[in-house]
Amino acid sequence: MSAVAPDEDSLPSVRGLSVILPAFNEEGNIRRTVETAIRVLPTVATRWEVIVVDDGSNDTTALICDDLRTRYPKVQVIRHGQNRGYGAALKSGITLAKYHIIFFTDSDGQFDLRDLRKLICWSKDYDIVAGYRAERQDPLHRRINALGWNVLVRLLLGIKIRDIDCAFKLFRREVFDHVQIRCVGAMVNTEILAQATRLGMRIREVKVSHFPRRYGKQSGANIRVIIKAFRELGRLWRKLRHVAPDQQGVHSGPVDAAIARDVPEAKSPSDSLTS
Repeated sequence: MSAVAPDEDSLPSVRGLSVILPAFNEEGNIRRTVETAIRVLPTVATRWEVIVVDDGSNDTTALICDDLRTRYPKVQVIRHGQNRGYGAALKSGITLAKYHIIFFTDSDGQFDLRDLRKLICWSKDYDIVAGYRAERQDPLHRRINALGWNVLVRLLLGIKIRDIDCAFKLFRREVFDHVQIRCVGAMVNTEILAQATRLGMRIREVKVSHFPRRYGKQSGANIRVIIKAFRELGRLWRKLRHVAPDQQGVHSGPVDAAIARDVPEAKSPSDSLTS
């Protein structure tokens, strides 16, 4: 396991990379984010794909995504018929992902996708490479809420990650052979990291840039989202007592009915992978 940071410029690109972009009412941001990804990904991966998951948007996000899919063959779009939550959107994308390295970030353009190379540098030595925001560019109340949430989750679940909900994470595909996603809302980051910690997976943290949101409103501070997060935290605390090394994850278990409906291309665990 590497103790010294790899040289980002000298490392070859990964063979295959799936990028997942959950989106809900991101009409002002989604085109810029996808087209930035299309420019960056050829510099870090030999083969790659962009999977946009439109989680029941009620603005023009769906129309823009359809146009992007038509223009760019490596862009795929999953559309949820109704808003099912961030965790559900992420699970749909992970189910469809076909490459060995899986990365997700938000569609709002608050991260510098060029920082993806920093995560890839560690991908051979770690199962998960998690970004943390060097200087979080969010309103003060969101930063205070995030600090309190991180402290609570660390105490309750034993996760020693400094920025749990940072939406800039990279995974080796086999992580999801054992890690499940049952939280449909904002708790999904906590759920993934808590299971990974219990299963003894190797996690590396990397500092990444963060920018103010250009367009639209964030949903994380919505009172319904917060209440759902606390409910899911309680359920997750109870479920973690039953995490087992041989448990089936997103990729090793059966595809659930909702994903099969929204993702007709979803493969069964027995299907061969594109490496």
